[in-house]
Amino acid sequence: MVPGARPTYAVIAKTAGVSEATVSRVLNGDESVHPERTRRVQEAVEKLGYKKNRVASALASGRTGLIAVVIDDDLSVFADPFWGTVTSGVSRVLSENGLHTVLMISPVGSLEGGVAHYLKSGEVDGAIFFVLHSDALVNDLKKRGLPLVITGTPHSNAEIPFVDTDNFGGAYTATKHLMSKGCKKVGIITGDIGTTAAKQRLDGYLQAFRESGTLPVKGLICEGDYSFEAGKKHAQALIDAHPDLDGIFASNDLMAMGAITALGAAGKLVPSQVRVVGFDDALISQTSRPALTTIRQDVVALGEAAATLMIAQLNGQEIEPIILPTELVVRESA
Repeated sequence: MVPGARPTYAVIAKTAGVSEATVSRVLNGDESVHPERTRRVQEAVEKLGYKKNRVASALASGRTGLIAVVIDDDLSVFADPFWGTVTSGVSRVLSENGLHTVLMISPVGSLEGGVAHYLKSGEVDGAIFFVLHSDALVNDLKKRGLPLVITGTPHSNAEIPFVDTDNFGGAYTATKHLMSKGCKKVGIITGDIGTTAAKQRLDGYLQAFRESGTLPVKGLICEGDYSFEAGKKHAQALIDAHPDLDGIFASNDLMAMGAITALGAAGKLVPSQVRVVGFDDALISQTSRPALTTIRQDVVALGEAAATLMIAQLNGQEIEPIILPTELVVRESA
């Protein structure tokens, strides 16, 4: 065999002392092969460093071994450490099950766009979606039989498998915590309100107000986009509109850090004058000064659960939506 060349079935068969047909059966998962022959083929494969050809395997099994992970946004999302963490959870579980990840970051609103065409081409065995602004594409793909998982609650009532965090409960807890600390005027910097997670967090904030017998006054609700700059901009807008502002709930930690930066620049002390709570419990929440009080969601588990739902679908199993709990982590900022 030429050094560096991929070993053929003939080479594997000779090394294992079996026929090429036996090699083919073992490598394609035929469990009826005698255990001793299977062992010899597996040892030869390991010794020779054989890797299955993805295209040939796909032709034999009808599967490519690839799962698309689609983020309905642009490359700016990677300013938020959330994405590296959650996609690592997805990739680890898929890899452990012999599957590989194709990461796609692009707006997916069109049924005729590049992402849509790729997902309809048969190149992948399934798709996991993040930050969806519309269910149009996933509904179309579902009709075509492509296995799908949404990370986040679907916009529509379509029976699409999904995994999500308790966004409503987390935001409610964050707002109630600020109120319990004596905050009378609490503003919110929402995430991208086109996503269900941002809407649910806003609803949790509003529910805490309803239970207090009041509603937020004008200008206390600012729509952000999960970026540090949005946190800075909207925190400044909040204190400009309400000099007596004493609490901010930011819908992710990155915006919370932006808010703390803006408050400091404006001469507002955190937490003695304005208390701040974030959402995620990213590493920056622990290393910031002051350390950030936040709502912890298990981001790694979120990705792992999405991948687990995908694998269950590929195996023909019945699945149910997964909602992961949140937890208040009290640190210095509130």
